[in-house]
Amino acid sequence: MSRSKKHKGKMLKEKQTKKLPIMSILFMVIVIAIFGAALYLIISKSATLEPVNKDAIKMTITMAGFEPNTIRAKVGQPVTINLINPDNSHHTDGGGMHNFILTSGLANLNITVLPESQEVFTFTPTQKGEYHWYCDICCGGKENPAMHGTLIVA
Repeated sequence: MSRSKKHKGKMLKEKQTKKLPIMSILFMVIVIAIFGAALYLIISKSATLEPVNKDAIKMTITMAGFEPNTIRAKVGQPVTINLINPDNSHHTDGGGMHNFILTSGLANLNITVLPESQEVFTFTPTQKGEYHWYCDICCGGKENPAMHGTLIVA
């Protein structure tokens, strides 16, 4: 091999070696930017999930179910629930919508909450007992045990 070919090969290797740290740094900057943007979106969405009615019972409904899934109340005292749906509209089952249905003799409620929004509603229990609510829009609906809750009225 001639001396000039060796020299050109050596120069090419040096150029590639110099590019490697620049490419690594650029890759790291891109990864950090992507993770930073994802973190920002998560934090900004979480901030919007604060209840609009601070005096109401904060209840979250997601694809995993109701939280809390048990509420205790007293006969004749109004119950106000701030139902929060953090799921987005990209869910394939139900389009991210959820609902709260309570029809067992106590009240006739069917409250639908759109994706990434919340609804506040009030009802007054009129008799003692255990009453069950459910969501029937997604996740197997009424048949899914996670999509249920219990109201205990004393």
